Amino acid sequence: ASDVYKRQSEQCFYGSSGYGYGDMGRETLDKVYAQAFGTEDALVRHNFVSGTHALSTALWGVLRSGDTMVSVTGAPYDTLEEVIGIAGTKGSGSLIDYGVKYKQVDLMSDGKPDLDKIALEISDAKVAYIQRSRGYSLRPALSIDDIKDICRTVKNINPNAVIMVDNCYGEFVDVKEPTEVGACLLYTSPSPRD
Repeated sequence: ASDVYKRQSEQCFYGSSGYGYGDMGRETLDKVYAQAFGTEDALVRHNFVSGTHALSTALWGVLRSGDTMVSVTGAPYDTLEEVIGIAGTKGSGSLIDYGVKYKQVDLMSDGKPDLDKIALEISDAKVAYIQRSRGYSLRPALSIDDIKDICRTVKNINPNAVIMVDNCYGEFVDVKEPTEVGACLLYTSPSPRD
């Protein structure tokens, strides 16, 4: 067992000031998730009320005016379309309203990533966005090998791109997680998606 598991104790469940400073339980939980997903750090909070909320927070945290987001697995979940600004009311405060550019690379007819088209569209991207699950479409979920191929393609063209994966429903279904094959930022949900 790792050190982080050995440090769990009754103290992790003590109350805190309410400001979150020195909250041993929260800090330990973050470390447990980081270890489980092979990441440098993790942010586990009950304040995220839905998957869309968590994904939006990550996108707003990384993207700035003038940056480009490329969804390399086709259209994202419909709930993210308004956050990005590809659907909904113009001027509602979407990423596009704030100057973020959006591009999309559709999957091939067999549901696999189109690596050639990704290579053509990714050179100016700040974020390469991957949706692992099939969502409401009939395509198969992406495998770890699919994600690895996307990450390799993106990093070969644009080594500074942030590769973000919506990994909902993909947790612990393989020996590795997306962050172990090149993804930089990972959303995961312990419960069914909103």
